[in-house]
Amino acid sequence: MLNPLNIFGRSPFGPLVDHARKVHECVLLVKPVAEAILAEDAARLEELHKQVSKMEFEADQIKDQVRDNLPHRYYLPVDRDDLARFLASMDKIADDAEDFAVMAMFRPLRLPKELHAEFLALADKVVAVSECLLGVAERLADIQKGGFTGPDAKEVLKRIAEVCQMEFESDKLNRQLARHAYGMMDLDPITLILLDKLCRALGKLADHAENVGKNLRLMITRK
Repeated sequence: MLNPLNIFGRSPFGPLVDHARKVHECVLLVKPVAEAILAEDAARLEELHKQVSKMEFEADQIKDQVRDNLPHRYYLPVDRDDLARFLASMDKIADDAEDFAVMAMFRPLRLPKELHAEFLALADKVVAVSECLLGVAERLADIQKGGFTGPDAKEVLKRIAEVCQMEFESDKLNRQLARHAYGMMDLDPITLILLDKLCRALGKLADHAENVGKNLRLMITRK
């Protein structure tokens, strides 16, 4: 059976997956940035910032191409606006990764060693959320073939639940780190402020990953 998208325009689902992969490349640099922060390695941070910015720019280029080529009328198994929201939420993840790298360069963060493990655990969890989301996004072509219904769609719903659970776990790690940091009476206010900004960027990244999953879940459950 012919796929109408092959007749009336290029399917957007392949490029959406390409965009998701490029976004995840940005997120993969979160852990090296976190390690460079703790090592107070300014040269490494500068190098990583350039890499993240380059990848974020490349993700933007893919995003613009996808947006410009979304079919404007029929022949999509889901609403065009839903796909646009999916794309916009995914784009915010790359922005958050870049924000994290930018804030890491504001000034050296001399974080007490007692906080290092928790800071790296948070970075690890955020990367894991993105990894799980990428696994969801890479199933887009499969569920598109089934009209966003059937066994593939049900499997994707399970993976989306995992993304949401991991985002919840990242929130817990974030709060745990904040409690520990604010409980250290000898930690100077500037360090606390910068740590808070860095953790907020990581928290937003995980939140936007969850939002992408929820957008996709709505597309599936509406069918």
